[in-house]
Amino acid sequence: MNTLRFGCLVLVLTAAPAMLAQTTAVTVGTPMTATASQPVDAQAKALREQVEREAAARKAEADAAIAADIARHPDGPNAIAARKAAEDKKTLELAKQTAEDKAKAAADTAVKSAANKEEADRKTADDAWAAAAPERERAAAKKKAAIAKWRATAKPAPSIMMSHRPDGTFTVMVDGKISTFQTATEAQAFANKARDAADSGLAY
Repeated sequence: MNTLRFGCLVLVLTAAPAMLAQTTAVTVGTPMTATASQPVDAQAKALREQVEREAAARKAEADAAIAADIARHPDGPNAIAARKAAEDKKTLELAKQTAEDKAKAAADTAVKSAANKEEADRKTADDAWAAAAPERERAAAKKKAAIAKWRATAKPAPSIMMSHRPDGTFTVMVDGKISTFQTATEAQAFANKARDAADSGLAY
């Protein structure tokens, strides 16, 4: 008797979605005129809602019947199926949690690896800078010595003055010593030569 009742419930649940799909298909496929579209839509909506309510009621009855059958027959087919469904759900949840844990662990590892690499690169740069310190000190000392030597040996800038005499000649006086030239070009060249000879280049 229980088997027969369960079979009827399964048949009803199987037929309900088909009835709903058929009703929806007929409603959607029914041609509508512009003037009758709203009443037809309202009727179709009401029919769909009625079918859905009936299907929900049948499902609730079937669920109640299955629950009662499980209570009466803990080792029956329905009880076995319910336990299997619960186990499958638990397995899926565990697999999802495991995947999330693995993804989080991989992300944490990547962040830690990046931080370790950044720290290692910084330490390498610091070590290289520290190792080059003696060379920098030697270069600085060499430069300082060269500047001191240049300052000690550099000649003071000469005093150069040019003038044009009434007779058309030009004179160049370098540190009080006067030289006479016939043209301004010659006088300027002599002054430039005296100035260049007094300049000392900084070499080190």
